[in-house]
Amino acid sequence: MNSLESIFYWLTTFLLAGTFFLVLLSLIFNKSKPFSIGRLLIALAFTTITVFGIIRWIRTDHPPFVTLFESMITSIWFVLLTFQVIQIRFKKSAIIILPVSAFSFLLMGWSSSLSADATPLSVTLANVWLFIHASFATAGAASFLIAASFAVLYLLGKDKLASMKHIEKYVPEYKSLMQTILNFQLFGVILWGVMIVSGAIWAHSAWGRYWAWDPIELWSLISWLIYSLLYHSRLAIKIPPKTFSWLTILAVLFIAFSLWGVHYIYDTIHSYG
Repeated sequence: MNSLESIFYWLTTFLLAGTFFLVLLSLIFNKSKPFSIGRLLIALAFTTITVFGIIRWIRTDHPPFVTLFESMITSIWFVLLTFQVIQIRFKKSAIIILPVSAFSFLLMGWSSSLSADATPLSVTLANVWLFIHASFATAGAASFLIAASFAVLYLLGKDKLASMKHIEKYVPEYKSLMQTILNFQLFGVILWGVMIVSGAIWAHSAWGRYWAWDPIELWSLISWLIYSLLYHSRLAIKIPPKTFSWLTILAVLFIAFSLWGVHYIYDTIHSYG
């Protein structure tokens, strides 16, 4: 990471921390001003992480999701992008700024422990299917994180959400939250499924096989099955909403492990940086 990248990286980190702190103050002391400032800060954070990605792309001559560090940063970018779309299109859901800023800040903290060195593309990696594969992986992770953010709201409870009179125009109806969680879960399952299929196509063109039982391949499939089962268990079995919400949050751990945690335990051909 060069000096210019470092400036925008740490700006994003501090802006996300400031967002979470101000929104938390707003909820604790029932003040709307800190919430408004928090919305401004997270918009600035989206801008700074976008600039970081552009600088990285120009410097490396490839989209920033080849290394583990880049994959995590791009996932955060997709989370912040999705939040911006949500608060513009569905203003009453802007309250998810609290869990979104928290999850994003935690991932920024984790990314600081990873190697930020830029890795040039090898002949094997220089394939359009890699970019499709990585794009759907990071976008899918973002969708699951947004689902978890809405699950946090559900667990806060109807009374707690109703008490937020100072920002009521940013708080969705409690009864709508469960369907929103399901929608983002389904979207994530679709994106993650495309990620697995496109990865298999890429693997075949690069190594002559569609599937090699590599740890990341295996854990990605396990994560997809977990979310598929979770989604259908809510629709078919009608598991209690609060249980479903807790499981939605816990399931994100499998996504994080699949994308960024496997290399801590296993040797994998997916470790590029």
